[in-house]
Amino acid sequence: MIAKPQRLKEGSTIAVVAPAGPPESQRLKRGKSLFEKKGYKIKIYPQTRRKLGYLAGDDKSRAHAINEAFGDDNVDAIICARGGYGAVRLLPHIDFELIRKKPKIFIGYSDITILLLSIYKKCNFVTFHGPMFAIEFGKKVRPYMENMFFNMVGGIKRETRINIPAGYKINVISGGVAKGRIVGGNLCLMTKLIGTGLLPLFKDRIVFFEDTEEEPYRIDGYLSQLFQTTDFGKAAGYIIGEFTRTEPKFGGTKGWNVKQVIIDYFKGIKKPTIYGFPCGHGKEKITIPIGVRAVLDADRKELIFKEPGVKR
Repeated sequence: MIAKPQRLKEGSTIAVVAPAGPPESQRLKRGKSLFEKKGYKIKIYPQTRRKLGYLAGDDKSRAHAINEAFGDDNVDAIICARGGYGAVRLLPHIDFELIRKKPKIFIGYSDITILLLSIYKKCNFVTFHGPMFAIEFGKKVRPYMENMFFNMVGGIKRETRINIPAGYKINVISGGVAKGRIVGGNLCLMTKLIGTGLLPLFKDRIVFFEDTEEEPYRIDGYLSQLFQTTDFGKAAGYIIGEFTRTEPKFGGTKGWNVKQVIIDYFKGIKKPTIYGFPCGHGKEKITIPIGVRAVLDADRKELIFKEPGVKR
């Protein structure tokens, strides 16, 4: 049985950490202002303002901020400031034993996929693939994304049927209905967890994935590695998110774009599969509670979360 963190409510304290790259100070301020206006208390860890090359401080200080935020009984939720690169370097320093005893809302995407999936696997509680404090909340916030976020972390509904935002076209690669717990994240980062013992099982799950600024041949390589070294091919169904660049830049690898690579891999699997779902690096973001029971109806291009990701 998977555990769930307490829901976010007015007056809750939100901790902000930077497990990967350093956020822009102005965006941190804007994010802080937005959440405070909604009635939340904000605790920005000093680590978020450090800089070491392309990292927000050294590995131990970044990991320590995460461990401390989970261990602080006054902190109700943790939102990552941004992604970038560096979360994979933290795994030897994360106190999974502490975190397992203190389930809390933990949110991010992109490079934060490393932590979302490893905490879900090792600590057995729901984590959230969603917008970040100094990225989406650090600029003008899109209403769809904001409403989805607060519905998910607030546990407002017992069951959530996802309405696809205007401007998005969902393609069906293979029809049918899939049921199972939902798991996934950034495609590149999922492959980085192979061999660590921290990559969740995919068998009988609904798997979602997305990526950004990757060459088609690299997407090909990530999929090949997952199919050949894990149970990725035994998933119940697949939700393929946005890829923010699909055409190749390097002349030596032209021939297919990202969509063509994906269709080549998934057209023969004959499991419910849709492409173009709004999660990840695109304009809109659906906050996905990793680990909850879900239903994917590919024919209707519909996703339903059958339970909230938090205690109501």
